[in-house]
Amino acid sequence: MRVFVVSDWDQSGVHLFFALAEDVTAFAAVDAPGTDVVFERLAVTEQQIAGYGLPTAPPKVSDHRSFSGTSTTQAEALPPDVLAAVLKAAITSHRDVRVLAALLEREEDERRRLLESLGYDPAVG
Repeated sequence: MRVFVVSDWDQSGVHLFFALAEDVTAFAAVDAPGTDVVFERLAVTEQQIAGYGLPTAPPKVSDHRSFSGTSTTQAEALPPDVLAAVLKAAITSHRDVRVLAALLEREEDERRRLLESLGYDPAVG
């Protein structure tokens, strides 16, 4: 199982990433033993901040959670089209086309059986 994470680049966002990874991995170990869980931070990254010139702010001095960054950026600072492209690329890069083809074929078979069970004749409409 692969989990894509989009969160702020700050103490809270980084903490969220690691807390999710820890919790979901623990749940999977109990509920789906043997399942590999991989977490991937898609946004916001330091590379995106620099590459897109995203606005930054200093880290909150009141938040003492571990954070290696020297500045913070909110996830919504990433333009929507860029975020959509990042998500699409991540999904596409991990998609197994054979599994997708099998799922689409199964979906079509189930649709046909359902329509037949309802007495639907595609020739009649």
